Amino acid sequence: MSASREKKQRQSSGPSEKALRAQQEQAARKRKTIIYSVIGAVVAVLVAALLVWRSGFFQARATAATLGGETITTAELSYYYHSARNSIAAYGSYLGFDTTKSDEDQLYNAADNVTYRDHFLETALNAAQEHLTLAREAEKAGHTEAEVKENLDANIAARKSEAASYGMSYAAYLKNLYGTYMTPAVYEKLTTRYLMANLVSVEKYSELFDGYSQDELDSYYQENADTLDTFEFSCLYFPVATVDTKDADGNALPEEDVQKLKDEAKEAAKKNAEEALEAVKDGASFQSQVEKYELSTSTSANNVDHAKVVGSASISSSYREQLLALAENQPELVESDNGYYVIAYHGRTLSEDLTRDVRHILVRPETETHTDENGSSHEEAPTDEAWAAAKEKIDAIKAEYDAGEKTEDAFAELAKKHSADSSASNGGLYDRSPDGYFVPEFNSWVFDASRQPGDVGIVQHAKEEDATSGYYGYHLIYYMGENEPVWMGSAREALADAAYDQWSEGLRESYPITQGSGVNYLGK
Repeated sequence: MSASREKKQRQSSGPSEKALRAQQEQAARKRKTIIYSVIGAVVAVLVAALLVWRSGFFQARATAATLGGETITTAELSYYYHSARNSIAAYGSYLGFDTTKSDEDQLYNAADNVTYRDHFLETALNAAQEHLTLAREAEKAGHTEAEVKENLDANIAARKSEAASYGMSYAAYLKNLYGTYMTPAVYEKLTTRYLMANLVSVEKYSELFDGYSQDELDSYYQENADTLDTFEFSCLYFPVATVDTKDADGNALPEEDVQKLKDEAKEAAKKNAEEALEAVKDGASFQSQVEKYELSTSTSANNVDHAKVVGSASISSSYREQLLALAENQPELVESDNGYYVIAYHGRTLSEDLTRDVRHILVRPETETHTDENGSSHEEAPTDEAWAAAKEKIDAIKAEYDAGEKTEDAFAELAKKHSADSSASNGGLYDRSPDGYFVPEFNSWVFDASRQPGDVGIVQHAKEEDATSGYYGYHLIYYMGENEPVWMGSAREALADAAYDQWSEGLRESYPITQGSGVNYLGK
């Protein structure tokens, strides 16, 4: 065989070792490319899934509970959970709740080892159950979401306005209020549910409240006279003065010196109380002793002359038992841990004085509020210009009323539109109001003996000088007429409360609560 032929035969028998290694390396590179591509695709899917998970997409849609046969998602239960949480957080410093800590790491009830998370979750589940059962009952009664659309729109507008005031979007503000799973759609769904529930709730309660006969009210009174009777009494309070436990240089005084000062302060309070007791026994009025000893009237129940309260529970527990054990008009001295009381019991009656129903519109003049060096806020009295502007506005509202149908319904609509009072949403209604309930100018107008249904008037009220509460304003009042005595309204309310709770509990029995895995995403 020639050399050339032998070479050709070797070439046709397959690749050389060098070529073979090259082919193998190329195949290996190809396999690696395929593997890396698959791994890259898997990683991309996992990253996407992680991002979706972190967004709360799956958690928000998880089943947090079932109520009967209906599902409550984590996002929906979050609305109720954070509503309960927000109500506690607002008073956190007083209740010992720290918003910077985990809910499950703080005890709500130490005795029973109940955490705040336990409490919020239980409250949320009960609220969700109540709203759902009532909303379904409203649908059975023929109510539709169209009936609450106006209120829903107003609620949404209010939330958007609040969001804007904080420089936040509507969606971000809702998450801030109700947790990371909240969305506008969920919020609006549950707000609609609440409004629907409220429709049937108000209907049922009104039906119960108005449905009791005179015999039923009288029977209730016989069993609950202590809560309905009006008690009349007088009281003076002489507190033991607080003593200074340090000397002029700020050094702590010896314990025996401090005790001596305390004994002297107690003896001084007792001496004044005994002198006041003898004075009222001799015919002096309790008010004269308030003035003589310059006793504080900031707490009206402590230094009063012939106070009248409804229900024995309205009497201070510091002297209630002793007061009710006294014979009428026989003053006595009562010692307490911090002072001495001079008390006199004047009797009890069942008031048959009729209450009155009114609607009203409040216009407040513009005022300025200043904060003093102690951090206390003080509202300055309105200027003459501010009062004039408020008067012009109330007169314009009155003119609008006079130019219309001049009916109670028309007045109610004006109240919804113009009133600065909290009763505006209810058409400015104050029903079953007893004499003395309103500010003096308002009260005098309403309880004027000549007042007739349909009367309309304007009164001006300015809070007392240096008062820490109260307001300035003009009231446009529509007088509706007389109503039952206070005690009857109280009896109706107590009976209706019990009957409503029983009715509501019966509804909830058809929607038993079963927790789902979604509750694990709340309050962690």
